[in-house]
Amino acid sequence: MRFQFLIPAAFILTACQTAPKTTDWDVPLTLKTAGPAYAEYVIERADTNKDGTVTVVEWVNAGGTKRSFAVVDQNKDGVVTRTELVKIGSNARFFDMTRRYADFNKDNKLTPREFRSPSGVRVLRIEF
Repeated sequence: MRFQFLIPAAFILTACQTAPKTTDWDVPLTLKTAGPAYAEYVIERADTNKDGTVTVVEWVNAGGTKRSFAVVDQNKDGVVTRTELVKIGSNARFFDMTRRYADFNKDNKLTPREFRSPSGVRVLRIEF
């Protein structure tokens, strides 16, 4: 006798998007912690082939623009690495802009959960 359990795809996607990955999910980010959180978010969202880098095609497919990719790709080699993402995410001006665009609940604090909120996609479009 075989049993099959059918789980709707929408349930799986919703559970994956809302399940916390760390215990610090709702702890407000600081300038020191924003860089690694930003790098984790971008790699998770955009790195479709799971090689640890993001190409311009992956960046655009994840919701970013070619111009914002050019800002993040500081050595202009055509790929964005985790190091480049941490560096750009740790920039004070970038952090302030990100807080404005991705602060979903408008409490002037940015959390890792807000990176993954509907407004978090805007983070890939920031050009400064």
